[in-house]
Amino acid sequence: MFKIKKIQTVKFLAKNTIILCAFVTFLGCAKEPVVTPVSVYCNIISEKLLAFSRLSNFEKQKFKELSSTRLQKYKEDFIEAAETFELEWELLAAVAFQESQWNPKARSATQVKGMMMLTLPTAASVGVTDRLDPIQSIFGGAQYLAELNQIVEFGTSSGDKIAFVLAAYNLGITNVNNAIEGLNRNPTKVTWLDLEEYLIKMESSMDSRSYSRGQQTVDFVERVRDYYYLLLGQNCK
Repeated sequence: MFKIKKIQTVKFLAKNTIILCAFVTFLGCAKEPVVTPVSVYCNIISEKLLAFSRLSNFEKQKFKELSSTRLQKYKEDFIEAAETFELEWELLAAVAFQESQWNPKARSATQVKGMMMLTLPTAASVGVTDRLDPIQSIFGGAQYLAELNQIVEFGTSSGDKIAFVLAAYNLGITNVNNAIEGLNRNPTKVTWLDLEEYLIKMESSMDSRSYSRGQQTVDFVERVRDYYYLLLGQNCK
């Protein structure tokens, strides 16, 4: 899981130029809008990633709509913040969508606020003075993710580490550390699947009757992953 690599368009085209050119020629005969090998490839990638997603049709449609409207207003800010803290902007934007659907005025009953839904202590730790300011929130969330990435030392792959970082963003690094200790295993050999299973079974004071806090964190990680993939597909070039 999460063994993610940027879409290698050039490499794909080098191997499939003849097939794609023939396909483009065929499409051209139908007098449709002009297409290129890259656009054909990107459409295929987007469709595959959409099909792979476990999101509901309603969630996919909502994401598609807000990607073309709300996201465009803040896209350059996500890119700048991600470059500043050495993150992938698609991952940062995916976290923001899961947290607030890119709504800078979002609030929760637990008093987390803003685009990245930062708690008051977290906001203070990264220098955010106004959590409802979208730029402060985006840069604050990016800094927090980068800090967690430096702290987290678990996972047997880069994909696992991303999952642990996302879990810590949602649940808190202390709670993630406690959960890993609860596995009674060598921390360096714990995988995300190990922690996922533990979190689902974990009981805490934060649980509701129908939805455990551990399950909420697992869902958070999985949904961010899905939105990340969809953003990669949308931004295929």
